[in-house]
Amino acid sequence: MKKAIYISILVILISCKNEKNKSNPLVIEYQEKGIKFQMQNKTDSAIVYFKKALEIDPTDIPTYESLVKTYWWNQQSELALGILESVPTEMQKTNSILTLKGMTLEKMDKLNQAMDLYKTAFEQSPKIRYENEENLMEYIGYLTLQTIIGEKQKAIAELDGLKSKKLTESEKQYVNSIESLIRNYNGGGYNAMLGNE
Repeated sequence: MKKAIYISILVILISCKNEKNKSNPLVIEYQEKGIKFQMQNKTDSAIVYFKKALEIDPTDIPTYESLVKTYWWNQQSELALGILESVPTEMQKTNSILTLKGMTLEKMDKLNQAMDLYKTAFEQSPKIRYENEENLMEYIGYLTLQTIIGEKQKAIAELDGLKSKKLTESEKQYVNSIESLIRNYNGGGYNAMLGNE
């Protein structure tokens, strides 16, 4: 269950705001093949396909996310960090890359450096408000990052307000699964929030 929440938080933070409207079909195909291999625990093959996708489009954030996660699962955080440091210069300071770098640094026991990156990502992030089911994941991702950087009470107040709205059953389930993580967070970054997965 925690792994599923961990993956959904990554999706929230990184994939929801890929600044591009349309990806190259070949990039999508390679990304899908990589994910298929990832799900089968064939991480070497997954890495090959994610790298092929990045050769075609070196600005595709979901592919960076997938590649970095694969390295994490292989306990190769140094390789993940190397990939993140090789992203194009114009992407180095994006919220997605800063957050991925922070999460990677946490895995390398560099929490202070990670927290600095999270604070920068949050400060430059536009304030996100719940609009409807389509932006719920992005909104929860914003509240999660807000919690990580030390503004837990504000995030809880936002969650309480969200729960008073008319939500679908799936929205309610999702909010409830994340709410306990936010309420129980006592510092220590994403690894502490997610039980160091």
